[in-house]
Amino acid sequence: MRSLFRLSMLIVLLVIVGSGIMAVYTVFLGGRSVAVPSLEGLSVIDAVDRTQSLGLLVRVDQVESLQPSGTILSQWPAAGEQVKPGKILVLKVSQGGTRLPLPDVRGMEFTQATSRLEEDGFKAGDVLRIHDEGRAAGIVMAQSPAAPTVMSPGRAIDLLVSLGPESSGGMVVVPDAVGRSETITRKLLREVGLTVKAVKSVYSQASPEGLVIRLEPAPGSKVPSGSGVTVTVATLQKPPAAEAPKVPGLPSQAPSSVQTTPPPGPATVSTATPPSGTAPAPLQPPSTAPSGPTSAPAAPTKTAKIRYQVPPLTRPMELKIEIVDAAGTREVLNREAKGGEYVSLDVPYRESAAVTIYLGGMFVWQDRYR
Repeated sequence: MRSLFRLSMLIVLLVIVGSGIMAVYTVFLGGRSVAVPSLEGLSVIDAVDRTQSLGLLVRVDQVESLQPSGTILSQWPAAGEQVKPGKILVLKVSQGGTRLPLPDVRGMEFTQATSRLEEDGFKAGDVLRIHDEGRAAGIVMAQSPAAPTVMSPGRAIDLLVSLGPESSGGMVVVPDAVGRSETITRKLLREVGLTVKAVKSVYSQASPEGLVIRLEPAPGSKVPSGSGVTVTVATLQKPPAAEAPKVPGLPSQAPSSVQTTPPPGPATVSTATPPSGTAPAPLQPPSTAPSGPTSAPAAPTKTAKIRYQVPPLTRPMELKIEIVDAAGTREVLNREAKGGEYVSLDVPYRESAAVTIYLGGMFVWQDRYR
């Protein structure tokens, strides 16, 4: 009986000791929780060292960012939350690397657009071509991703390119190549089945040298496929001065040899006596008509409606707008602009004008008015 009592007491003691051990383990080891540390802004190496010391695990997801490579951008769970040891923390880490501004190639000819993308560190991706009544064949209508934005170099940019209006009955539409270079104009004409009949150079200060200022037939005209188009290109070389026309019956002599002062000696005045019985004719006053050429009337003034939406910016940047017309080049705006700001200007010009927009000292857009 005494042996049975001792055995019972031993079992009870073992149960008490085991329960105590389990309680100690639960409270001080297995059951404790830790606060998630703040890891944003740290390097991934420092973050892993800090989490391992707390018994936490990490999973790293790399994302595109302007922050240096390896910088923690965000974390889950958030800092301060209580979690059990062994919890996996998800960290968003910056890939870093070079970030380049994506150019806007809308409105460019396809080969010109692909060259611009390659020059800026990108490449052309998928190209979709569709017919469009309002754009000439070969003109880029849209791009994806859209500009302005910054991206990793080497990114492929998808393009939507116009096939021009659909031809009907063997007739094609002359593309609008005004304002483009002669090389691009030849490509646009070739893509719709037209040829260059002739190229003329005309002196002009309203357009940069080498750009097309006129097409004959005019853009938008429907002509038979294979027709020739006369291309007029702007040049800054003035034409030679025209010689004065010769008057029949007068000797030909250079303007510099005309005598403008009387020869030395007494002047001889010859008079004629009127017939008898007639009164002498009254003297006629000298003509007051101007001897110089009459000035041509000034060209009518037009208005360029300039509208520009400033893209999202992290800080204000310098916005400059220039206009070139028959009167020359002038600056119509130069100030700091905030991201998202909408700029609206009505600027007078003569004949035709080219408006160029610069943001932060970089070219972003050009438009033409006629």
